[in-house]
Amino acid sequence: MYYASTFAAFGGHYARRATHRHYTGDRDAALLIRPASANDEPAIARLSALDERELPAGERLIGEIGGRIVAALEVCSGRAIADPFVATAGVVELLDLRAAQVRR
Repeated sequence: MYYASTFAAFGGHYARRATHRHYTGDRDAALLIRPASANDEPAIARLSALDERELPAGERLIGEIGGRIVAALEVCSGRAIADPFVATAGVVELLDLRAAQVRR
């Protein structure tokens, strides 16, 4: 993490940039993987907009961290969408593993 005072001597650009705080997430938050329901459609649509990709219709799994849906995966195709502002690579990997179990 950078502090604005560190870059004050370099001018405004670095000072403004240094004040951004990056979301690191809650490392202790529980991950919940579950089948998606009709009630999850607005959250899946939000993820599609954030990720700029559509999730195919069909059976879907979602990953929740701290009660917030951060990733979704369509079981048959294995295609996934995720919140680009949250570290979700591990969540998508676990969704893929669960989808492989569901397909059996």
